[in-house]
Amino acid sequence: MEKEEKIIAILLAMAILSLAVAYFIYIPGELSGNIEPLSDSTTLGEKVFVEGPVLNKKMTYSGDHLILKVDHEGEMITVFVPNNKGAKDIDKELAVNDMVHIAGILDEYEGELEIIVKDKKDIEKL
Repeated sequence: MEKEEKIIAILLAMAILSLAVAYFIYIPGELSGNIEPLSDSTTLGEKVFVEGPVLNKKMTYSGDHLILKVDHEGEMITVFVPNNKGAKDIDKELAVNDMVHIAGILDEYEGELEIIVKDKKDIEKL
């Protein structure tokens, strides 16, 4: 191997190793660490939770995802539950007006804030 080829091989190995470490540190689907209540100072990508009654719920027409509308301190927040994160099970368990505690990642969809649930255990009926 030429010197340049060795350097490229080492850099490629380092990049792959870095990605593997990052994946195992931030395993998708698990919320751990500091989860704060949703507030005006919360920024996109933060782990948050809300508590309140379910105002509305519906399954999407395509994809079988669940969309919940939850009253959080007098304001409505959208909660998105992907189909591979237990959307159908949660839809069966929850009814409108049920009090819930929901944890997830704060995101934005079509200009509106929403919480994306990473696992069905992150939704608890109170």
